[in-house]
Amino acid sequence: MRFYTLAEANAQVPTLAALFTRVFKMRGQLRALYQKLEARRFAPLGEDFEPAIPGAPVDVVRDRTLFKGMAEVLRADVNSVLELGCVIKDLDTGLVDWNARSGRDDVLLCWRFGEREVGFFHDREAGFAGRRPVSELLPPEVERHLH
Repeated sequence: MRFYTLAEANAQVPTLAALFTRVFKMRGQLRALYQKLEARRFAPLGEDFEPAIPGAPVDVVRDRTLFKGMAEVLRADVNSVLELGCVIKDLDTGLVDWNARSGRDDVLLCWRFGEREVGFFHDREAGFAGRRPVSELLPPEVERHLH
């Protein structure tokens, strides 16, 4: 398991903010397009649907093709977030955590879309409700093995 420093996590915030801006926009557009298709009884089912349906109107095929392309872009953006090394805790709010250390304890650095920097951490079991300011982080300790 990789542990991140506060500086390493903060260095990712601008990239995360840009990615989540696109993710939120794309999800909103996908929801609207899905509702439009659903109202006409042509909503896509599952991730691997075919855009073209025999006998479907041209605009439905266009909308389903657009939906499939947008879903692929969204999936790529979510994967880009994960490739940074953080864990997405809530896609709707843009909440992510990174593994970190406080003293000898494993903790999670915590950032949510809209925050200028990583300002909080929490114990692994505490979750968002247990967030504490990063000013309370202790310097990581290296465990020494005595022989």
